[in-house]
Amino acid sequence: MSAKIMYTRQEGILPQNKIVNGAVTIIGSGAIGSFSSLTLVKMGVKHLVIYDEDGVTSHNLPNQFFRKKDIGQFKVTALADILNEFSGTKITAHIQPYVKQQLKETTIVATDSMSSRRSVWEQFKQQPQAKNLIEARMGAELGLVYIIKKINGKIPKKLFNFYESRLYKDEDVKPLPCTAKAIIYNILMISSLICRAYKSIIMNEKMPNELIFNMTSIDERSYMCTTI
Repeated sequence: MSAKIMYTRQEGILPQNKIVNGAVTIIGSGAIGSFSSLTLVKMGVKHLVIYDEDGVTSHNLPNQFFRKKDIGQFKVTALADILNEFSGTKITAHIQPYVKQQLKETTIVATDSMSSRRSVWEQFKQQPQAKNLIEARMGAELGLVYIIKKINGKIPKKLFNFYESRLYKDEDVKPLPCTAKAIIYNILMISSLICRAYKSIIMNEKMPNELIFNMTSIDERSYMCTTI
């Protein structure tokens, strides 16, 4: 089946000629990373590069895109196998943490520590081919998404300072009880926001730089630091 026929029902929302050459780096293939990967390949992204060194355990099954038979496998290996069943997207899986490897034009950060987010941020600032950063966080029923886009190869100063102020130290982040860290509907909401942000980037649409959604009270707020 041709891509033109396959994506007919979304063509008026996201033309395939806008996404056909898209390549995305995803750092972290757990809850947010796995479902964002699924959504991106369903949208038509043709190449995903995924980094994660962790394995699948039984407590991952309720809130991550894995199967019972994946328990004991590395997450990126299992995820690549699953995604290949859904699409013709090229999946490059790295069983390792992200350190200083080359990023694609758009990078999605779905890790669970501030130190790992800082590590990606430092590389994003330095690598000229890396133009867009989407970073997500979650806790219980709260979701946050940050969208950073370089303009003429540089991060606008106001946006730069704004995001740096959100990169807290790990020790300053209060941990949640292990029984209240994640639930599937919150993860799906965050993944949807990430992929909508990706659409805004490739379509050159305006999008807030910070999205905050609280599923407990069903409210949201956003902050536009600069036009992207």
